[in-house]
Amino acid sequence: MLALLAGHSFASMSTLVLPAVAPAVALDYGFDPSLIGYQISTVSLGMMVTLTLLGNTTRRYGAARTNQLGHTLVAIGMLILLLPWSAFLVIGSLVIGLGYGMITPSASHLLMRYTPPERRSTVFSIHQVGIPAGGILAALIAPAVTVYAGWRWAILISVVLIISVVALMQRGRRDWDDDRDRNAPVITANPMAGAVAIWRLPQLRLATIAGGCFSWVQFCTATFAVVACVTTLDMNLVLAGTVLTVVQIASAGGRVLIGWIVDRVQDTARVLAWNAALLMLGAIAALVFNPGLPLPAVYVLFAVLGGASGCWPGALLAEVGRLAPPGQVSLAISGSLVITNVGKFAGPILFANIYVLTHSYSLAFATLVVPAAVALYCLLAARRGTR
Repeated sequence: MLALLAGHSFASMSTLVLPAVAPAVALDYGFDPSLIGYQISTVSLGMMVTLTLLGNTTRRYGAARTNQLGHTLVAIGMLILLLPWSAFLVIGSLVIGLGYGMITPSASHLLMRYTPPERRSTVFSIHQVGIPAGGILAALIAPAVTVYAGWRWAILISVVLIISVVALMQRGRRDWDDDRDRNAPVITANPMAGAVAIWRLPQLRLATIAGGCFSWVQFCTATFAVVACVTTLDMNLVLAGTVLTVVQIASAGGRVLIGWIVDRVQDTARVLAWNAALLMLGAIAALVFNPGLPLPAVYVLFAVLGGASGCWPGALLAEVGRLAPPGQVSLAISGSLVITNVGKFAGPILFANIYVLTHSYSLAFATLVVPAAVALYCLLAARRGTR
């Protein structure tokens, strides 16, 4: 658990370093900071390629080795970002996504093997805390390092942390990979097999669509928090980083809380529906985001958006793992992540274009009420189907 949590944290940090320092990167290359939405969408594109084509990697090489390979690709992608040409921002982001797409399925495979069924939602949620934990590291470290030494040094720090995880995973790799199948093909024969399998099950289809909507709001909030505060509220980079920190802390707390509630209520769709309703209220409240908004109110607003949009992954992945056929947990979770990552891919791009059209981050955040409402509808429909 320590190795997987550290790995998820540092890999997540790598995906959020650029959004945390987007104004500085944009100034260096001479483009609008709102275009950072395309960077996070490029990462998502790389993830979807891995999730669809390489879903059998865990079976062939073992979950631990696949996890190491994923982190190595993330580190390589980060190093590509350092090259002095804006095109390398796209190439590096794509490589980061290719590696990141291997991390969650392989980690989930290990967690399903070693976690008692009655504790899976809690354990998966604790593991998923690694994503906001990485966001906290990015929000606290990257802006400060950028101010004093430049944004490329923030990326180098992330690379060192990722490589340390590869070494940590090596300690238990032999035992953790004793279930690998050396004859399994690396390339998935049917790239969409996992997504198709999920789509055929009404409960999982609706819950996964809801997860895609949550992911939409989650990554728009995390990607644009710093840029919006710098542009609209005229904050400096370090102070805006504290807002992103609040987003990630709320997300981390929400994941543990949701996992704990689901294990006691034993109704994942019901608990996540409550959460979707809260997220709708948070999106509507974003209409008050303007230069006159007091700093404590800014923190509260982004805490609600970050917590309500980021608490779903552990509970949803545990549900997918529970319903997946024996021996196909990794493939099923890969399929689920393909669908949920559509929201992560499309959301930031649409958000960036809404800002370009309206020149208002307040309106852009308020439009997130739409995916939140779709999530609520899908979860309520899933509950009706269960009954």
